[in-house]
Amino acid sequence: MIDDVLRSMAEKISAAAPPKWRRAELRGFATSGGGSGHSGLTYEPGAGGGDVDLHAELSAVHTLAAPAGDHLTVELVVEAKGRFEAVVSESLERAPGGGFLYVLDRHALPAEPATFQQGPAEATQAGDPREAVALLGAYLRERDRILGRDTYAPPPALPEARRAELAVGLPDDLSALYAHIDGDGGEGLLERHPWFGLELLVNQSRPENRWWAAGRAWRHHLLSPLITSTGPRLAVRRASDHPGWIPFATSTGGDFLAVDLAPGPGGRPGQVIRLGTHHDDGPIYVADSVTALLRRHVAALRAGGYRIEHGELWIDVEQPAEEPRTLTVTGPDAATMRGMRPGIEKLSVLNAPLADFRPLRGTPTLWQITVENVPGADLAPLRETPVELLDLAMDTINLWPLAGHAALRLLTLRTENPVDLGPLLSCPRLYGLDLSQAAVADLGLLSELKNLLYLRLRRAQWEELWERSGHPAGLAAAGLADEPRRERAWWWSVDRSYHAQEPSLGTAVKWAADLAGKSADVRTVTGRFARGGSASR
Repeated sequence: MIDDVLRSMAEKISAAAPPKWRRAELRGFATSGGGSGHSGLTYEPGAGGGDVDLHAELSAVHTLAAPAGDHLTVELVVEAKGRFEAVVSESLERAPGGGFLYVLDRHALPAEPATFQQGPAEATQAGDPREAVALLGAYLRERDRILGRDTYAPPPALPEARRAELAVGLPDDLSALYAHIDGDGGEGLLERHPWFGLELLVNQSRPENRWWAAGRAWRHHLLSPLITSTGPRLAVRRASDHPGWIPFATSTGGDFLAVDLAPGPGGRPGQVIRLGTHHDDGPIYVADSVTALLRRHVAALRAGGYRIEHGELWIDVEQPAEEPRTLTVTGPDAATMRGMRPGIEKLSVLNAPLADFRPLRGTPTLWQITVENVPGADLAPLRETPVELLDLAMDTINLWPLAGHAALRLLTLRTENPVDLGPLLSCPRLYGLDLSQAAVADLGLLSELKNLLYLRLRRAQWEELWERSGHPAGLAAAGLADEPRRERAWWWSVDRSYHAQEPSLGTAVKWAADLAGKSADVRTVTGRFARGGSASR
């Protein structure tokens, strides 16, 4: 029973507690892959406790709860008096940046920007099959010369019939290379990435084996809501994954080199990108083709751009220079948006008495704008930008100039003067709002935002919304924001003077029940445990 496992956890936490402790709190989680962890085990008063290994118990709770998704929240409050209270849920969790997140529909995620992008303007491949084969030969000869030995032999190519069956759709240059070798046998010829044989390439590309892109969840999206770009402008589609990205080599650390068969408007079929577990904000552009990647390796070897360590060859492949794509403008510089140029993707405007957004008109890739500590500004020029994420912290905010904005997707408002949300009704791609630090003229208008998937409010705002217009239809995820901090009484005062930061876990549980009704996925367990260790009596 889950109750017994949670009781065992409470006993372990109690046994490891410091002298004169009164309360302990664990914020844990467990995953379907047998993983577990926590973001903190704290004791009141604040003296450090012992090292408590709770992996077995957290995993057991996951097994017994049998969640439909990957992630299970397990929060546990233990009192020195021998009581414990736990919350177990796969839908309710601590939110990035504070407060709580409740996922109503884990399958309903915002469409990624790639959905709205066109294909490449240049549909021809940049690679050259003959040159690629010649470069591979030159590379292997230079490699043998430098290492002073001729002992490496790549795996032979597969039989032609099998190769023709497996290589369907691959770029011409990569397909030509597979006619001579079947990968590199784990040698790591390309940027020290072992190069797959054809059978492994095909297997790795199957949807069920693209594990680095599996389990996309709201918690991940809210941590990195913007997909950025590298390389030539709009060369790569702005997506977390795409079936047209075919991994052909691996770093063995969770990242891959892939050929891109579905490039963005500024790319070319067959270009090489890097993707995987370390690229949550989008893939990295590497080269316009496998041919170009080989060309760089040969050029580096011939120019002496390499080193040998413990008998292994490390090639310093030259990477294309990249200009910074973020810009921060402060103070008087905001009057002219000093430093703004076409390649900027993220702009922050901070602590400015005057902000003039007219220089932003027509910027092709300005996808995120943050404005903080600015009295006010005319937002009309932003209509002529592709901004998707907009965070405005201003004394007054007039949204009417943004009415009908075609690209706006996620909006955060922070202001003490009431804001009219009416203009947002005509923004077709708007899926998310954070109004937790804003005064709003009429929260009832939120029920008219038919494409709204995510909404973050304070508790009082949620209650006002429910009273005015009920529960918004279609919400997939909801946020309960932190309240302003209250001064807490000292730990040694009477028990009832303890005030946790609001929203407390109990507040969040009640909010989730109000939000989701009978379908709320939150289980609360209370009980007593055998006191031991250093528990005060």
